[in-house]
Amino acid sequence: MIKGEKVVTFCSASVSLLSAITVANPKSITFILFCLNIGLLLCAVIQTTALVVLYRKTLCASVVGLANIMVFGMGGVLFVIQLLMYVYGNANAIYAISFCVCLLYASFITSTVYSIMLSRNEHKTLCILAGVFDFIPPIGVVFTVVLSYKVHHDTVAKQFIYKGYNYTYAALGQFCAANKATLIDMAGDEELYSLDKKETKHKLNELKLHLDTAEGQYAYAVALATYVPDKSKTAVKYMKKAADGGHTAALFNLGYYYEVGAYLPKDLKKAKSFYTRAAEAGDEDATMRLAILEVKSGDAAAGFKLFKDRAENKSDLCAKYNLGICYEQGIGVDADMDKALDIYCECIDAGMFEAEKRLFAIAAQDINSAQNGEFFRRVTDRQFKGSFAKMIDGLIEIKKRLASDAVEHFLKVLDFNDKWEWFARCIVGTLYIDCGKEMEDKYNGAEYIRSSAVMSPIAKDIYPTLPHAVFKEIKIRTKAEKNQQNQQKQ
Repeated sequence: MIKGEKVVTFCSASVSLLSAITVANPKSITFILFCLNIGLLLCAVIQTTALVVLYRKTLCASVVGLANIMVFGMGGVLFVIQLLMYVYGNANAIYAISFCVCLLYASFITSTVYSIMLSRNEHKTLCILAGVFDFIPPIGVVFTVVLSYKVHHDTVAKQFIYKGYNYTYAALGQFCAANKATLIDMAGDEELYSLDKKETKHKLNELKLHLDTAEGQYAYAVALATYVPDKSKTAVKYMKKAADGGHTAALFNLGYYYEVGAYLPKDLKKAKSFYTRAAEAGDEDATMRLAILEVKSGDAAAGFKLFKDRAENKSDLCAKYNLGICYEQGIGVDADMDKALDIYCECIDAGMFEAEKRLFAIAAQDINSAQNGEFFRRVTDRQFKGSFAKMIDGLIEIKKRLASDAVEHFLKVLDFNDKWEWFARCIVGTLYIDCGKEMEDKYNGAEYIRSSAVMSPIAKDIYPTLPHAVFKEIKIRTKAEKNQQNQQKQ
């Protein structure tokens, strides 16, 4: 008998046996399978919950994981169908129940595949055990639940996403996102110290003693908005009182509140009214916000003209920067990247850090793509000085994929001890993580990123996504250092 005939014979015998048992005692076999279905469904509900948690935490085998969850979902739908057929005594209920048993059990088999594919993360043994015992659902469910609890977001599976220079590309991409072409003014937030509840109460009580003056009302409003956000209505009340008293900063703040919709409903007409009053009182930043409002309200040409007049007649550096934005983005004028770069370079020569960040973002934009060649060339052909020159040199080496040379340039930035230091540290760290061949390199990279996270939001986002192996090494070294310190104390 050939192999195919043996298989057919076996299947026929199995069907005949099942038919004989069903005919002999149909109610009994249906009831047994129905009870088995209930048990499998209970296990499936817990298993599916654990799989959803795993699917959300890991990037590895995501397609298989989603398919596994969908199969369990189909099993649940079929369970409802066979339940109705069983309750109403449908003659074909036995077939629906049998099929439901097979589908639910098949779900656990697909779960085996998913668990074993996840063995590439840090809990390899647990993943394999969960996969093996998924053939015995009650035991497999326990292992899968434990696995979903143990696995963290920083699994080694993420290494399959961050290959080559991708940590560095991610950091550069976030820098570009944080430094988009945005019209600005030079008005800065007041630097207020952080206070606890007791100190806040004392400060507010002290400021209340001076509410009879516009200056005191303004100071009280700022303190309320900063330290007691839930009293924003009261803060706005005193801000308006200060504005009625002719306080220039209060007029500007109310205009800004109305412009962006902070504390007050967004209203560009009212914003323009307050900015105009502030500008008439001599606030240069209010004049800049009026120009920005012209752009926001749709009259880009008028906004461009105001920027140009202030840049040429009053040597306003902020207006000149905004003029560069207009040429770059085509706001109120035809886009002209060469003019934009000329203006940014003039701002940089005058010491404007915002212009440095914008040019760096232009150069870094899609640096790993062949489409960025023109922008990159235009920026890198310019001559710069100081730490910014080293930042651009580092980008050039990244473009060439010369990691060691790039690191050398970025490390020189640290010697200047200026505003670029924090991001330079972050890039040095990502280059070590991306291109370091030894664990020592990756450990050092993590330390650079961690040290820059104090001041760099980008580093704060990158650090938690580093490979688990790096964090494991940090944990081992930290424990060793603590043991050494304890031994020295003893």
